[in-house]
Amino acid sequence: MKDERILMLLRFISVVFLVLFILLNIASITYYQNKFTFILLFILFILFFIPALIFYKRLIKFYLIKDYKEIEERLYEGKTYRFSKINSAIINDYQRAIIDLKDKNSYILGRYDVLDSIRKQYKKDMKKARKLQEYMMPKKMPNNQKINSAYLYKPLEMIGGDFFDYINIDENRILFIMADISGHGVEAAIITAMFKTAFRNLASNFKSVSNLIYTMNNYLLKILPINYYLTMVVAEIDLINYKATYSNASHTPLILIHNNEIKEYSKGGTIIGLFPKANYEEETINICKDDILFFYTDGVTEASKSKNKYDLYGIDRLKKVIYDNKYLKAEKIVDSIEKDFYEYLSYMSPDDDFTMALFKIK
Repeated sequence: MKDERILMLLRFISVVFLVLFILLNIASITYYQNKFTFILLFILFILFFIPALIFYKRLIKFYLIKDYKEIEERLYEGKTYRFSKINSAIINDYQRAIIDLKDKNSYILGRYDVLDSIRKQYKKDMKKARKLQEYMMPKKMPNNQKINSAYLYKPLEMIGGDFFDYINIDENRILFIMADISGHGVEAAIITAMFKTAFRNLASNFKSVSNLIYTMNNYLLKILPINYYLTMVVAEIDLINYKATYSNASHTPLILIHNNEIKEYSKGGTIIGLFPKANYEEETINICKDDILFFYTDGVTEASKSKNKYDLYGIDRLKKVIYDNKYLKAEKIVDSIEKDFYEYLSYMSPDDDFTMALFKIK
């Protein structure tokens, strides 16, 4: 602080001297007609002012360097402490920086409060959307004296793009559908709502699975946004004649356990929503007591616990779990698949929606 007072005194003396000189020159011009007096005063001022200015700058430089860079060391209890002297200019700069940071921090906190409020509202909206999407899914699967069934639906995000549904054509025939919309999240979830409406409306005039999937393709081509498509499998399960008729639109294969053999079925056609008037085949397979029909999306078989594209859960592992647990009830088989699936992933979250549905004939 002593050094700071010296600097202030020097500044004051310099200002006073400069003002006096200006006044003196004005007076010499006004009152003295002899120019020699003015010239003499000017020369004296130059001879005095330039050395004084040099001296003043050196003093300032000396004190500033001393204030900013002088470091004092003190030994206390065996430890050396270093102290740096600072002047009021540094303190003022520091205070201004603190005020600026405070203002910016207040602005950031204000924006954070707004964003946090939006985030909380988004979470609430997504929870509502999740409930609405769950409401679109069947609340229960067919379980009676002729069939036992169960399902598992796990969207990657709060809502997803996998979809399944069924209707009872009559008391002995079940029409089941499973689809996987391209992508996941909000956009895919909106399309599932459109898809459910389309399925329910078109299934009311059901003729055959191939006709239904053909009609749905042409209908969805008109309402789907550009660059969106889906895969699906449709199956009619006849519990009187013990037959299952299916058509597969580039979906994952239908897995059937029949007479202790496990097979894959994938006859059908191309992706839904891309090609108008695409043709779809259907196939009828015989079923009997204790047979298992298993439908799933590619989020199951293509799940990976690493970035290695060849390190997948895979259909062979999936079939083995189903076959090893074939004597259990449908719910227990699905539980076993889920347990094995997450054990493979080391209980990490998969990178896609995944859905499965299993029907066991009694």
